[in-house]
Amino acid sequence: MKISKLFLVIPPLFGIALAGCSAVSQGPQGGHSVSWYLHHQKKMSQEVDWCKNSAGRDKLESCKNAEKASGNALSYNAKKTLHSFGKDLS
Repeated sequence: MKISKLFLVIPPLFGIALAGCSAVSQGPQGGHSVSWYLHHQKKMSQEVDWCKNSAGRDKLESCKNAEKASGNALSYNAKKTLHSFGKDLS
C-alpha cells in the first residue's frame, strides 16, 4: 500500500477508535458531576429522561449524578434566587 493511501485509511480508523472512548454509554449528557448537572439543568433533565427510558441505566454513574442533582435542583435554585435578591438589595 502506498503512503498516500495510508493517509486516507488511518484518520478514519483513528476517529473510530476515539469514538469508543466517548461517554455515550453514560447517556446523552453523561460523564458529569452533580454540580455540573445543577449548573446545566436542561441537560440534567435530558439525562434523567434517558436514564428512566431503560431498565438498568439507573446504576450508571451519570444517571446517579443526574438524579441526585435533580433532587437538589429546587433548593439550589432557591439559594441562587435569594443570593440574586441579596445583590439587588445592596
